[in-house]
Amino acid sequence: MDEPVVSLLAPEFKDDPIGAFARLREMSPLVRIGFPGGPRVWLITRGEEIRSVLSDPRFVVDIGKVPGHQGPGIAEQMLAMLDIPDELRESFANNLMLQDGLDHARLRRLIAPAFTTRRIKALRPRIEEISAGFLDALAQKGFGDLLHEYSTPLTGAVICELVGIDEADQPQIRKWMDEYANADADFTTSAAGLCAYTRELIERRRAEPADDMISTLVQTMDEDGDALSETDVVSLVCTLVNGGYHSTAHFILNAVLTLQENPDQLAMLRARPEGLPHAIEELMRMGNPIPSAGPRYATEDMEFAGVSIRKGDALTGSLQSANYDPRFFTEPERCDVERVPKPGQGHLAFGAGPHRCIGAALANLEGEIALSHLLLQRDSLEVAVSRKELKYRELIPGGAQLFHSFPVRL
Repeated sequence: MDEPVVSLLAPEFKDDPIGAFARLREMSPLVRIGFPGGPRVWLITRGEEIRSVLSDPRFVVDIGKVPGHQGPGIAEQMLAMLDIPDELRESFANNLMLQDGLDHARLRRLIAPAFTTRRIKALRPRIEEISAGFLDALAQKGFGDLLHEYSTPLTGAVICELVGIDEADQPQIRKWMDEYANADADFTTSAAGLCAYTRELIERRRAEPADDMISTLVQTMDEDGDALSETDVVSLVCTLVNGGYHSTAHFILNAVLTLQENPDQLAMLRARPEGLPHAIEELMRMGNPIPSAGPRYATEDMEFAGVSIRKGDALTGSLQSANYDPRFFTEPERCDVERVPKPGQGHLAFGAGPHRCIGAALANLEGEIALSHLLLQRDSLEVAVSRKELKYRELIPGGAQLFHSFPVRL
């Protein structure tokens, strides 16, 4: 007899996701979930088990690494549903997030210099400048949309500058990325536009190198030996721009809501603003807009967390559930900006293991600067509607909860 299958589309996951995941955690560390027309997947509900799977080489992100397996993985099935051209599909298939082992390590090593602690710290003055500019323009109006007039322009400008996208081209890049997160837009057209632009930028940087990441990647293309292909570079740029744009922008908005709903914690930070870098960890725990990790596939039959897993089975970890796991966090539903988790038991908003988000330090810095400018250096920001009136959108069922808009008064 088949095991029971839980639907994350059930009303309880919309109305009270924290409570719904709490019930799943107590039911089992692994539960079977399914979506209409999609494959069944094991959902990992507890922090310890999620951290284990994300760090265990027996679980891979590329289903082609499963011995004897034939057929597409979940990501490939989703791309097939979008009916995108083969050349675009190749760029997405070479995604850094869909590589394992040496292939993944090689690609990650090439972009790592842009994300060193020293490089990220050096970006602070520029991020401060960008943030102040957008916020000043919004403040002059006295009202506006914090999503479209501040947080996405901020994160878009920062990741574009880091990659090496010229300022004049950034509005078009942001338009394409906004279309990525709009189910009513033509995904294929926006994806094709970004890929074509990146190929043109590769030729520009080959002719006139600059001090930016894409120039470094282009130089690697022209080296002998284990060189990058053009498709590799296009895929890396698209992955980084997409990853650095939406998630941090929506985290900033979630953090604003969290602090305004916890005025004692906001007052504490206003009294001691030097505590904000530490507080970002708690706010990221509670306000991460990415609800789950990408699927991992078992490369062998095994027993995991008391459950029989078969070779080829897909597992995904609920990051939202893990970040509210009372086994890791005392009173997890309470915001405590001075919380100090035990070593190895911090939040999982950035994942864990080899695929832990390479841009974590950048996201933290952007969040710190944004919240300082929005809430600590001024006390006039108000969300213009209640939380219940805020509208969300999701690209796939059970996927990231992204704001449709975020009206504010200043």
